[in-house]
Amino acid sequence: MQPPRALLENCRNNDRKAHHDLYVMCFPLLYSICSRYHINDEDRKSALNLIFLKLVTNMHAYLHKAELVPFEQWMRRIAVNHVIDEFRRQKRYRETILLHDETPDEHHPLIGEDPADIDMDLLHRALSSLPPASRTVFNLFAVEGYRHEEISSMLGISVGTSKAHVFKARKRLQELLPSNLSYEKRILS
Repeated sequence: MQPPRALLENCRNNDRKAHHDLYVMCFPLLYSICSRYHINDEDRKSALNLIFLKLVTNMHAYLHKAELVPFEQWMRRIAVNHVIDEFRRQKRYRETILLHDETPDEHHPLIGEDPADIDMDLLHRALSSLPPASRTVFNLFAVEGYRHEEISSMLGISVGTSKAHVFKARKRLQELLPSNLSYEKRILS
């Protein structure tokens, strides 16, 4: 997705119609990102709106580098950074993230398969059932593609704790998801 430059310029100049048009354009992707990290619909929409506000208020920064960075990539980065910032601010989540350092195996590549074979609703429900800390770390690792070292520095946890969360999330998802579904190989292996 690459919105027209004129639309982005109008957003920078606080044109409310341009804000609305960009919001409608960005909503599906931002909502899907927020859905990976928030169970409650109100929390998703709140995060989405805060992310969109950051997009609009930082539009001038993006327009300076628009030729170098695709809009969607910039938007995803802002969304993930917002989720990470939220996670850090919430003390109750911070308390649940402190696990004993464990060293489960580190490699969990996503193997490409036909996305049409994936029951996304079932997968989403399974991911939503994970504890918030494990869900956040698992999403950063398996979905966003961050390495454990990066997750460790972003969330202020040890590399071993990051690995432990991914290991526990994978184990829980293996319990929740039927073994004959094709996405098990993609996410759980």
